[in-house]
Amino acid sequence: MNTSQDPILLTSSQNNVNYESFNEAMGVGRNPKTPSGRIPVRYIMAAIVLMATFTTYNCRFNLSIAIVEMSNYTDNSANKTSSGSDVCSAPVATNHTNGTSKNHQGSNGEFDWDQKTQGVILGAFFYGYVLFQVLGGRLAELFGAKWLCAVSLALSSLLNALTPIIARARIYWLLLASRVVLGAFQSVLFPACYALVAKWTPEHERSVVLSLPLIGGNIGTIVTSALTGYLTEEGFAGGWPSVFYVSVRYANINNNVNSKTTASNGIAGVPAKQRTSVPWLKIFTSLPGVFLYGLRGGGDVPVDADMTLQYVGTVFAIANSIAFTCGIMTPLVIGVIVGDGTEHVRRQWAYVFYMSAALNVFGGLVFVVFGSAKQQEWDKQPVSHSIELNK
Repeated sequence: MNTSQDPILLTSSQNNVNYESFNEAMGVGRNPKTPSGRIPVRYIMAAIVLMATFTTYNCRFNLSIAIVEMSNYTDNSANKTSSGSDVCSAPVATNHTNGTSKNHQGSNGEFDWDQKTQGVILGAFFYGYVLFQVLGGRLAELFGAKWLCAVSLALSSLLNALTPIIARARIYWLLLASRVVLGAFQSVLFPACYALVAKWTPEHERSVVLSLPLIGGNIGTIVTSALTGYLTEEGFAGGWPSVFYVSVRYANINNNVNSKTTASNGIAGVPAKQRTSVPWLKIFTSLPGVFLYGLRGGGDVPVDADMTLQYVGTVFAIANSIAFTCGIMTPLVIGVIVGDGTEHVRRQWAYVFYMSAALNVFGGLVFVVFGSAKQQEWDKQPVSHSIELNK
């Protein structure tokens, strides 16, 4: 991003304010608090992005934990015996209050879903997630990311709250459809957040700030795993349904904060009149870009913004959508490898982890050899330094 001393204009719904440089407009080089005592907008946006991805992952992965309690795999394995010597035997937990015992080796859930059926249900999310990411990235570049993020969170939380009702309707295809639609709602959020942060963050801070969406997602996964396990046992509304209702509360809190930020719907540095069409062919035939797609890991988070600033939402969306095709395949593959979970469980899961480790190593090696963090030729176009704010 150009941080020269050329005059820069910030436009708001009320007045125009002239700044001497992009750095001055963004608060670079100043104390975290401006003279008026206000925190610079880019810090507020970074915090909101972290909260948004935290909420997104909470809505996305709560079913992965809750489905264990929802599924009745006592029935699924009733007529099967364990012949393997490496089956993990579950301990018997005792409730010290009333002296009752509960064997966690089986679950008397409401739904007769075996491992393969669970894999199909969990994988359905990623069909919608993969298909609509590129659209979300482009919409963020054209119309701004603020309200795109807000709408994504609102619709995701609403559909998440309806999940217990849809599941108890026992219409299998309807549950699958709801997961596909949830994936579509959430597909726009990450590209939108990525485009927003990349455009508003000075170059020397970009690598750190661009890691916040993934940090928020990882924190969301950790909290969801712990909280969902507790709520399925002790939660309200019958246990596992409370998991989905609590997720809605997270989304509402985040949307309330998001609606009060002064961050614009516009994209910093790319006014509407100067936005250009995406060079699709050049992006897909760019060698660093090709080897970025599908081989995503922790170290490549800032690479999209280094390769391109004008089309960062689109490039991120392409890479992320291809990478998340594993979300479609992985539950199905695990269902085949693990089977019904009655024989050689530890050995089967060891195969799963060995396969995951090998794929990560392969992806890292390929990226080291063929990847690049340099700005690509198709991105080198003059960009105006006009930034829009509204209140």
